[in-house]
Amino acid sequence: MTDQVPTEYVRFRGKSYILLAADKSLFSLWDHDIHPEDTDSSNWAGFVAHFDIHDEQLYLGYLTVGHTPPRRKRIHRTWYQERSELDALMDEALGDYTLPPLNGIEATDAGMGYWHYQNINLALDYTGTITLGGESPEEQKNHLELVLEQGRVIAWKTVPAPAPDSLFVEETGGFGLDPLDDDDEPPQPI
Repeated sequence: MTDQVPTEYVRFRGKSYILLAADKSLFSLWDHDIHPEDTDSSNWAGFVAHFDIHDEQLYLGYLTVGHTPPRRKRIHRTWYQERSELDALMDEALGDYTLPPLNGIEATDAGMGYWHYQNINLALDYTGTITLGGESPEEQKNHLELVLEQGRVIAWKTVPAPAPDSLFVEETGGFGLDPLDDDDEPPQPI
């Protein structure tokens, strides 16, 4: 199975963190008519979002979205290079869905099925608690817990990271080369 990339990052006081937990979603793509697709196996969520906190206000700064525009019906031309009526009807019915602008910013094709929104600077009105973790092993010892009200940081504190699951695994003796039991050899046929 392919490792998954973190899908949400938060920049707070000059440092970048991975969003580990939130009471609810910081930003809903679907509320903005953006429907991400899992265009590669390392990102089943289909998006990566970067949030910024400037002057204690939460913003959506950058968004990458997996998106494959629907293909219009292939245009079949007759021997005299005209489109059939059916082709024209299909083009009109299907349309050409493109990602909508986000805070006035158009998505640009980044290739490989991904589209980027850059410099969005969309102020968010998130209310709840979020937990942030560092990217390096040294930074993973502690997490940041931020409390936001209508997009503004009203409190924050450092909390110890939970103990890794490996500390709670019961150790077993495992398997060795010794036989599982000391039964006598089965009788040999005569």
